[in-house]
Amino acid sequence: MNIVIANSIGKDKHGRHIIHSPSRWSEAVDSAYSWFAYYPWELAYLSSLLKRDTAHRVRLVDGCLRRADRQTYTRLILEEKPDILIVESATRMIDENLAMAREVKRACGARLVFVGQHASAFPESLLSQGVDFICIGEYEYTVLELLQGKPPQSIAGLFPNAPRPLLDVRHLPWPEDTDVSRMAYAIPGEPSSEFREVQMYASRGCPGSCNFCVARHVYYRQPNWRPRDPRDVVAEIAGLKKKYPQMEGVFFDEEVHNGSKDFILELSRAIVAAGLQTLHYEAMCDIRFIDSEVAQAMKAAGYYKVRIGIETASEQVMKSINKNIDPAMVRKNLGVMKNAGLRTYGTFTFGALGANKYEDEKTIVFMRQLINEGLLDNLQLSICTPQPGTPFYRAVREAGFLRETLGFEHYDGGSCALIEYPGYKAEEIKAVKQRALIIRDHCLLMLKLRNKHFLRWIRAIAGRHGVRGLWGKALRRIVLELKYLISRR
Repeated sequence: MNIVIANSIGKDKHGRHIIHSPSRWSEAVDSAYSWFAYYPWELAYLSSLLKRDTAHRVRLVDGCLRRADRQTYTRLILEEKPDILIVESATRMIDENLAMAREVKRACGARLVFVGQHASAFPESLLSQGVDFICIGEYEYTVLELLQGKPPQSIAGLFPNAPRPLLDVRHLPWPEDTDVSRMAYAIPGEPSSEFREVQMYASRGCPGSCNFCVARHVYYRQPNWRPRDPRDVVAEIAGLKKKYPQMEGVFFDEEVHNGSKDFILELSRAIVAAGLQTLHYEAMCDIRFIDSEVAQAMKAAGYYKVRIGIETASEQVMKSINKNIDPAMVRKNLGVMKNAGLRTYGTFTFGALGANKYEDEKTIVFMRQLINEGLLDNLQLSICTPQPGTPFYRAVREAGFLRETLGFEHYDGGSCALIEYPGYKAEEIKAVKQRALIIRDHCLLMLKLRNKHFLRWIRAIAGRHGVRGLWGKALRRIVLELKYLISRR
């Protein structure tokens, strides 16, 4: 059989570019210079697993990487003559991805398998709209057994059967690097990555239970953390570097790279032993598990940046979202990383459960302090979006806070506010986030000027986007600075 594995459509019906990350949150951007593509990691593992363990012809086609609209992507998929089409869609793009898949089904009779966030949250709805099979949660082995011909009623994780036990990540092959080039996702690459970095995954899962987290609640359904063998991770790095001499580093983009101190120390030593510490590494980490020994070991292994989820400075919001950190811990452990010579990146969100304007303003103040004190080098801002399948979604829907008249295309953490709390309306949440963005960009610009990073920053933008892209970003920066000055008056 011909099996086609499909990531999302890359350009929506409004012509906006899709940054697709269904295990977190997806968004759309207007400018091609603000666009990048995440490596579709679980689809990529699925592709290599099916190629290893079945005799089918398997092809991964990524509409996001190709920036393909619905018509173009449909044509690209039909060229592969699929017998089975596997689609992973976030809620943000489900309407267009479903329409595309049904068009493929009408044209060539392909059976449709939907996986991932939206499918796990609304399996009955998708089945009623022409999808043939729904794989809920972590789906690689569920799809494998389906395509190996096991009776559907016996396959765990195939709706409506019981969920599947979490897989052992040490048994997975390395993810797809033939149908799509992993290096292609590094150009221009994730905007805050400072080098040409391939995305990798040394572990899977998170021991926490933040109520808005799609990975924890929809894909895994339980707290967990599963590391790979550090020797295998290092072998993958070495293989990628041999294949791609232009590769400058690795972005470990899993949920928690440092879930175990023993693991991160062993991996750091293995990187050095293999002579790979000359590459530049960054990683998504849990700030609770950072100490001086870990930070120094990571720095010695070539890590240059650590990304951490801070989310809020409000104790009220922290408690409501079930995140077990506090501002004092954040400040202390950011200092540990900076003392080791690591750069730092934080994520913040507005409009989370328990938020109001006063509590979210605390986050802006804290964010500004951390930048001005030199503890944060960069940060991401989002509107906390109640993705279906999460406790956050259920809580706001049951409380009547969810704006249910809005369609699925509004489930976009970059620009849309789906919630209206008593006394804290959607437009106010958007305005607070926009104010935070203006303050962030001003403070980061001042930080770069103080630390003499300005020229390096300019060269990095020009290297990614060319002179035209540099001018576009410069104009955007000037507009934001003007808005900042106006807001100060």
